[in-house]
Amino acid sequence: MPNYYGLKGFDSIQDYSLNNNIQDALVEYFDWALLEKGNYFNVTKGELAPNGQDMSRLRLSSNDSFASGQVWEGFRQNWVWQSGVSGVNLDAPIVGTNVDYPGISGVYINDQFEPTSGVGQYSHYIDYFNGRVVFDSPIPTGSVVQAEYSYKFINVVYSNNVPWLREIQSDTLQPTSNFYDVSTGSWDIPPESRLQLPAIAFEIVPVRRFKGYQLGGGQWVYTDIIAHCIAEDEQTRNMLVDIVSLQNDKSIQIIDSDKLHTEDKYPLNSYGSPNPSALLYPEIIESYNGGNFRMENTIVENMDMTTPDLFGGIVRFTTLGIKSNI
Repeated sequence: MPNYYGLKGFDSIQDYSLNNNIQDALVEYFDWALLEKGNYFNVTKGELAPNGQDMSRLRLSSNDSFASGQVWEGFRQNWVWQSGVSGVNLDAPIVGTNVDYPGISGVYINDQFEPTSGVGQYSHYIDYFNGRVVFDSPIPTGSVVQAEYSYKFINVVYSNNVPWLREIQSDTLQPTSNFYDVSTGSWDIPPESRLQLPAIAFEIVPVRRFKGYQLGGGQWVYTDIIAHCIAEDEQTRNMLVDIVSLQNDKSIQIIDSDKLHTEDKYPLNSYGSPNPSALLYPEIIESYNGGNFRMENTIVENMDMTTPDLFGGIVRFTTLGIKSNI
């Protein structure tokens, strides 16, 4: 019997929307695919930057959301937790082998190694999104905290992370002389409120078109997307634009986020730490596949220099997918 009063295209207002699924798919795909193309740099204990600063040493955070001495952060955010990356770098990302605690295996406190799986005074978790170590209880603020980790060079983010909603933080490829100064400078802005470059930010454009798919139901759905490519120099900006635009006609898998949520299989928890035996992107799209879409009609526009150290480019494209329940 025909349903004349029901809304179509979704089962519940608690379901993920098509726009969110497309945006999630783009961010997760590019984040993983770039890792496999070598989008990471390793930092070993005591490794010095060209300016002589110790890249492995973490700074004391002055974030008011935590007690003093509880949070220590690196000079770069977005640390790598994924293992099994078959990237082009000579060395794989620095991650441990304990499947119950994916990611880096621990930190050094005054040259003493303290495992992430440990307990006691130095029990902690790693917030990979924000590149920081959060201790269960504050430790002495005069401690020397170091970590061996890998950070992602290109940040793939959602459009709400682009400059008009976050503070652009430049000159972050090495710790600066004021990196350890608390309560001064751009380093003291909470990591949740700053965006480190280079970055690719995907935005859903409020333009959508439909075309019938077959007799009996279903439609082709065309959704326009903008990729904001932002860097501190022209060459890197150009590379970001190439990375996105050259994927024209690429088919990308959609993650069934509703099923992933129902079965509680998200790789990262609310603290930005991997869950035990966290699934990698290839494992997620194998077990929680929600279909696919194709990138098409890609064009490059607005290659601008906003300031001497801020270069932007826009790649506009359309995603084409089939929605069977409309």
